[in-house]
Amino acid sequence: MNTSAAVTARRSLAFIGTNAGLALHPVDAGGLLLPGEPASCFASFWMADWSRWGVGHALLVATRQGWRSYGTDAFFAASLATELTRHFPEAARFPLDGISHTGDEFDVELDAGQGLRATGRKAELEISGVLDRRQFAAPNFQLGNASAALSNVYLPCSTGRLTEFGVEWPGAATMYPGPLGPASSAFLAVAESRAL
Repeated sequence: MNTSAAVTARRSLAFIGTNAGLALHPVDAGGLLLPGEPASCFASFWMADWSRWGVGHALLVATRQGWRSYGTDAFFAASLATELTRHFPEAARFPLDGISHTGDEFDVELDAGQGLRATGRKAELEISGVLDRRQFAAPNFQLGNASAALSNVYLPCSTGRLTEFGVEWPGAATMYPGPLGPASSAFLAVAESRAL
């Protein structure tokens, strides 16, 4: 009798840390979301305690005009964009044909009860109003033609702001009911690990 476990493909740990995301949707003059309008931009902030591409902070901003990154390490930021962020559903409408990098350093405040504030000299991301906290695990999270084992604690949030060079992006996060509780285009994913 064979009692050995079935052989599965071994994945290698690629990222340990936190990821925050904000997709801003158009609003009217009164600040109300315009129904059915797609996001005008998607921002993803990464805090890597360890990764195969490096450690530290990187802010990625995806728009119809192109992708931009902010941080101290252009290779680290570009790797996060090409290997992970561009495959997020929120980033799907923003083709990644290249990325322009601006050197920046971030002061980060992260509180699982309040939200995140990443303040750089040239860019800033703030996500707040935590709506829920729940475990998330996806053994085959799609990354283009590949997949990753992903686990984190997911915190959907009610509000978010993105500023680049002193100019705040217009728009607001959109919230919606998910199968396990509230979901939002503003979120934090803490205690995150990804294995590719």
